Amino acid sequence: MTIVFVNQDKILRESFLETFQQTNKVYCFNEMFEAYKWMKKSLVPPNMIVTEVDLVDPSGLQSLKFLETKSKLKDTLLIAFTPENIERDQISYVVSEGADAVFSKPTLLSDMSSYLKFLESPRTGSIAKPKMQAHKK
Repeated sequence: MTIVFVNQDKILRESFLETFQQTNKVYCFNEMFEAYKWMKKSLVPPNMIVTEVDLVDPSGLQSLKFLETKSKLKDTLLIAFTPENIERDQISYVVSEGADAVFSKPTLLSDMSSYLKFLESPRTGSIAKPKMQAHKK
């Protein structure tokens, strides 16, 4: 699976890369603009984009909406994570803005690991975009 991870925190980018690069192709970017430029040039779109959204700053949600409109990314899973733990109604809101799943930053690596295992399980069948399956913690 090809995963694009976008976050300004260098330590988190390195941890994400270290955790998932053994079984996936992981590309990390500091900003969504850098990631999007890379995705436009790439011949094959990523299977998943993981980015932080802050509910008090609309730019992360706007990025999700923007990515969702790109035909090249129509089958790409958009995964959001929030700086803090998130309430059920907030998860619904982020999903309504384009996220396929929502996690919290404190548990991101373990939640992503579980989510990837779920996507690859025989019951799921494929890595098709399971829009209705938002992870709730």
